[in-house]
Amino acid sequence: MIRDLKFDNLRGLAIILVVFGHFIGSCLVANRFVGSALDLAYTSIYLFHMPLFIFISGYFSKIASDTNVKALKNVFIPYLLFNTVWILSVFLIDGNLSRTMYIIPGYGLWYLLSLFFWRTFLPAADRIKYVFWFSILLALFIGVIDFKSDLLSISRTICFFPVFLFGYYFKDLKEKFTFNKYLSAGVFVALITAATLFFVFKSSRLLMLKNSYVDMHMGNAEGIILRLIVISVGILCCILLFNIMTSKKTFLTKMGRNSLAIYVLHLYFVSYLPYIFKYLGFNFLFKNYIFCVVYIGLGAIIVLFVLSRDVVSNGVRALTDIAVKILIKDESQNNSKLIPGNIRGFLARILNLSSIYKR
Repeated sequence: MIRDLKFDNLRGLAIILVVFGHFIGSCLVANRFVGSALDLAYTSIYLFHMPLFIFISGYFSKIASDTNVKALKNVFIPYLLFNTVWILSVFLIDGNLSRTMYIIPGYGLWYLLSLFFWRTFLPAADRIKYVFWFSILLALFIGVIDFKSDLLSISRTICFFPVFLFGYYFKDLKEKFTFNKYLSAGVFVALITAATLFFVFKSSRLLMLKNSYVDMHMGNAEGIILRLIVISVGILCCILLFNIMTSKKTFLTKMGRNSLAIYVLHLYFVSYLPYIFKYLGFNFLFKNYIFCVVYIGLGAIIVLFVLSRDVVSNGVRALTDIAVKILIKDESQNNSKLIPGNIRGFLARILNLSSIYKR
């Protein structure tokens, strides 16, 4: 089967935007720079970078007899593994262990937990009539409930589920959504420009789809309308980028193929580099706009280059394979191996004697 490089390129674009978005966010935490180019870039990225990632995840999801087992191996165990690494890193630095570890995902790891839920629920969801439209209604009205925390990433799991479903069903809809590349590019630029200008002065939390409407200080009606716009823009961007993206091998291809390693490891650079610079006396980097731009550009590019190397990706895969072998039984393993050999022999003799006695 020939690999479609278009989706590797789309995944590569998504992971680049994730890294740049997180680097920009680290500077905006220190100084909001409201209305600046950084603020505009941050809003633009958050309008479609995660919808694009989730759309691709849905596209490559399948329903089979071993769907749940694969979700456990390929998604949930990596979540447990890298959440454990994150918990240990926080403990080594702060000396504290969170009471909510694993049930509230570590920084940036919510996507893996949500992906596990989506793929596990997919076989059942596919049996529901009009499930896509029901998922949108649920995403809109879940914002009425104030969860107070990111418990099990419930809100984002529900709110991004329509995007995941759209990606899953897109395999059969590609021909209906195929448009001219240049027309798609023009519409994409216009859509992102308009949406960015509309949302830039609103709460950035609105784009993350994890907070309740009350928590964002807005009424339910306003929140439902704005959330519908956010979800719609995300899905439309996925369609347009599918038409724009090339199927040829580019620098994005390698980024896409090694996106897991980039995703789980860049979080440490984004989180701890500011502390390292501040410790070394370079706190001014995060107070000056020009220095922030340089830090974001160089930092994101270097991190992307290093983490996209095959040796890094192979190391992450090897680590996840070890975790899977430790936690998951080999499919070829016979249940009798759970019983030690000497005990099995003893039981066999007992069964043999009982059969003789019955005769």
